[in-house]
Amino acid sequence: MEQDRSGQRGGPAFIMRGEAMSRIETFVAAAFAFAITMLIISLDAIPTSADEFVAAAKQIPAFAASFASIVSIWYAHAMWCKKYGLEDKTTIWLSALLVFIVLVYIYPLRLVMQGLFEFLSDGFFPFEMEFSSYWEVRFMFAFYAVGFLALAVTFILFYFHTLRLRKSLELTEYELFDIRSRIFEWAAILTVCVMALAFALLLPSDSIAYSPFSFMLLFPIMGAIGWWREAEGRKIIAKHGYDVE
Repeated sequence: MEQDRSGQRGGPAFIMRGEAMSRIETFVAAAFAFAITMLIISLDAIPTSADEFVAAAKQIPAFAASFASIVSIWYAHAMWCKKYGLEDKTTIWLSALLVFIVLVYIYPLRLVMQGLFEFLSDGFFPFEMEFSSYWEVRFMFAFYAVGFLALAVTFILFYFHTLRLRKSLELTEYELFDIRSRIFEWAAILTVCVMALAFALLLPSDSIAYSPFSFMLLFPIMGAIGWWREAEGRKIIAKHGYDVE
């Protein structure tokens, strides 16, 4: 009979249960690679003149920021797979949902990044889309916030699913703490997304461009959560005598 090892003293703090790539992880990785390809293809044709080359080069910051966002989402899923190695129906459905969100979210992500760099550079970096009303701007920012919100909800569900299987996975006390702290982390991201959505819908028209800047709150929030998780994790490791090598 399987036993819950959450109270076990000694042994490894974390057990990598999915070190070999599963079919689910491979599928998700391939879908994310396709999403990045869509980013590249959307940069239009190969430049045929110096002016076109300069215009294409100005797209690099927005592409780099979009690329980094997609890679960070892929990495979060890949690490979850490595840690817990689950391949049940819930994992399949949640992974499929994650891929769907990313593929829908890829173009709004690129547009918002273009808009950010256009705003910060006072027009030096280009923004491709044209708007005829403030409602269209609100819709784009709201759509972006909803996409990020859906990602946060999906990862919260991933970790709640893992927590539900804590006995069969024989999770250690440190692993239980890590899962709960990840839920807290994604809940904080979810809160910022709700804030950004509210700003996109409610800010006055002349201030709507500042709505996406609410996502800047993620940097200090994630930094503070990371510091807290590391400090608390060390306490749990010391308390239970876990091996962290």
